[in-house]
Amino acid sequence: MYRREPSVAGAFYPSNADKLRREIDAYLEEVKGKQLENEIVALVVPHAGYVYSGPVAAFAYKQLQDRPIERAVVLAPSHRARFDGASVMPEGVYVTPLGEVEVDKEVCQQLLAEKQFTFLQRIDEAEHSLEVQIPFLQRVLKNFKLIPIIIGCTELDKCATIAQSLVSVLKNFDSYVMVLSTDLSHYFSYQKARAIDAEFIKTLETFDENDLFELLSSGRAQACGEGAVLTGMIASKGLGAKEVKILQYATSGDTAGGKDQVVGYLSAAFVK
Repeated sequence: MYRREPSVAGAFYPSNADKLRREIDAYLEEVKGKQLENEIVALVVPHAGYVYSGPVAAFAYKQLQDRPIERAVVLAPSHRARFDGASVMPEGVYVTPLGEVEVDKEVCQQLLAEKQFTFLQRIDEAEHSLEVQIPFLQRVLKNFKLIPIIIGCTELDKCATIAQSLVSVLKNFDSYVMVLSTDLSHYFSYQKARAIDAEFIKTLETFDENDLFELLSSGRAQACGEGAVLTGMIASKGLGAKEVKILQYATSGDTAGGKDQVVGYLSAAFVK
């Protein structure tokens, strides 16, 4: 059985279970406003170190509290290598300081039967953008199984093919949510970052993958999880999502860093 051990505990988030639990719970308690009444198909969530992006990520994960979700599909970008298609763990457990999460063997095996999917262990073992989502999920969901997917491409046609496979598998299951892991602009000044990210947010709200792909390809906006967001958007629409709800936006200059060079963070929901 494959055990995916933590690779960034102690760096991106606390390695001590009690400290990690308290930190996540504190972020969640700071979230103001009511939960969405809509059925949530997917969430856009940042993936930086918790001190920077945790306060924004909490706005997305707060939406999952008290919802009977049995499966969490995390779509994350590959930061270290590009590859065609997607990598998904076939079975096993995903380990964090908060304990083990069972990988959904049934769903993952069905995905691996699709030609776009494979399992690249060396890619999986080091990818922080997927790992940092798991402790938050452990705090807001009672019991769930994990479908951990790393997207290796950003081309729209390839993302669409992966999304079609996701839809064909997930439509046979109830009670799931997708988490689309991305940060936005990187290392611009505070004001410039906010202007660039405003373009991304405005285009995301159109819920049109072609518009979003064109924006990102032009360089007028940035998203390091571009492939995950495009794939998740197309899949969400195929699974019945109708619109985008923006939950929170901030930069590292708002949370825990200086304002000379910041990174943008967004939480949003794709809902029915």
